[in-house]
Amino acid sequence: MLTSVTEAATLIREAREDAGLSLRALADRADVSFTTISRIEHGQIDPTIGTLRKVLGALGEDLALARQPGPDVPQLAALSDAWSNEYLDEHQPDWTRLRTFLDYLARHNEFAALAVRARPPASGSEFFDNLLAGIAEKVADDTNVQRPAWTRRIPGLSQRWESDGTPRMRAMSEATTPHQLAARNIVLSASSLWRDATG
Repeated sequence: MLTSVTEAATLIREAREDAGLSLRALADRADVSFTTISRIEHGQIDPTIGTLRKVLGALGEDLALARQPGPDVPQLAALSDAWSNEYLDEHQPDWTRLRTFLDYLARHNEFAALAVRARPPASGSEFFDNLLAGIAEKVADDTNVQRPAWTRRIPGLSQRWESDGTPRMRAMSEATTPHQLAARNIVLSASSLWRDATG
């Protein structure tokens, strides 16, 4: 269920981009003004359900509404700022915030799909965007739910990322890196994030 103007904007923009249409082409196809489409995508208006259905219908898609748990369920999307590069210009995740999120899902895995469904805003770090996408994929795989579609839009890293350590520590990290992170060229022991580090 849509809960904010930002989510409506993302929904329409991503559907339009997936269809390969410009704003004008979508407006013409949906018989909705260019200005309305533009304002929706820029989060300037909160469209009605009818408008969303009309626009998505023009893209061959439909809008599905569903009930969802309230705001107590943490969202991976809220963690896009959980990193810094203040130390030697390296991308340092806020491990505490990430672990807190994953600890909650370990106790409440019924909320896993909901917690990782929304795409986090771009963090400004290609590495961190990939880390969040890999986390979302592992959470989905571990709880047997469909991976969120947004993770497919995050291309893997072109250069390998691994944490500092001795050669032995690095070898151990590589051996215990979850395959969802390894596929994104990230070498990070599962125990760095998950208490039950089965990988």
